[in-house]
Amino acid sequence: MKKNFKTAASVGLIALALSVSACGKKATGQVVAVVNDEEITLEELNAELNGVSIPANADKKLAMRQLLQQVIDRRLLAQAAKEQGLDRDPVYITQQRRANEDLLVRLYAKKASDSIPVPDAKAIAQYITAHPEMFASRTRYKLDQLRFAAPSDPAQIKALEANHTIAEIAATLTRFGIKFERGNGALDTGATPPATLKQILSLPAGEPFITPSGQLLVASVIVGQDPMTVPEAQTRPLAVQSIRNENLNKIGETRLKEARAAAKIDYQPGYEAPSNKPVAAKK
Repeated sequence: MKKNFKTAASVGLIALALSVSACGKKATGQVVAVVNDEEITLEELNAELNGVSIPANADKKLAMRQLLQQVIDRRLLAQAAKEQGLDRDPVYITQQRRANEDLLVRLYAKKASDSIPVPDAKAIAQYITAHPEMFASRTRYKLDQLRFAAPSDPAQIKALEANHTIAEIAATLTRFGIKFERGNGALDTGATPPATLKQILSLPAGEPFITPSGQLLVASVIVGQDPMTVPEAQTRPLAVQSIRNENLNKIGETRLKEARAAAKIDYQPGYEAPSNKPVAAKK
């Protein structure tokens, strides 16, 4: 019995030592605060500054202290949520996974972007000449639009695609009992993907086109246009950014294609990938 008591006592002392050690974190060095034994580092605080605009004449130290307090308050509320088991809730787990994936994709894109060289003067000049819709002939098209929830019935979508005027689309939506909002919009040729723009401008005059917008669909028809002048000082930077974006998209498409080819994906029947279809205009 005496031996067992010593063993139990030894285990208890070890556990106590570990507990004291774990609770002994100090706000020093790169650690700017400790909240219930959870560290907040200077790196975390600096990351918070990315989304904050501090006036040039502001007290930077005071601003950092105020920002740190906001982080502490958020950490306290997060800890309270964990105490209630919300970190094991399926909704939290699903959204956390999505947030982690979004962050990884952004970092992956940034790493790829950093590897893209700055185009030289010749490449910039060639790009400007080859894309008049972005520069010399840039245009802002005025649009008459209908916004509505995407129908779940394929037959209704097919019926909408068969319409040839915005009035016909409005009548079809009314017939199906689909509510819609009418309004005005604009299409900037310099901010529209070339393939989509080509498809839209190839339509007969007055022919509407349907595009997705989040969870909605938008039926649009061109009703006017205004020329847009791109200041010369903005032309080259705009061309450089556009070239880099196109190169980044190509890298992304290539890597995604490679990942798909190497991946093993098992679909439940009825959830297979749909066939590729144009999302913009009707022919």
